Amino acid sequence: MSPQCNNCGAHVDPTFHRVRSDNDGVLHGCPDCTPPATRARDCAGVESDYQARSDPDGISTTTDGGQP
Repeated sequence: MSPQCNNCGAHVDPTFHRVRSDNDGVLHGCPDCTPPATRARDCAGVESDYQARSDPDGISTTTDGGQP
């Protein structure tokens, strides 16, 4: 049986599973359930979780013109 994504259950290539799974062999996201930008940040070693930004006064800011 081929390896599968622990998030959505989709079957993935064994090489993808080997490279992208964590130290316990758990694959938290496959190409079907993970956005390309998140995969790119993960490969670059950059934190891919959303982090709210704030200005020097500690007030949350947005970059999309919305309300904080």
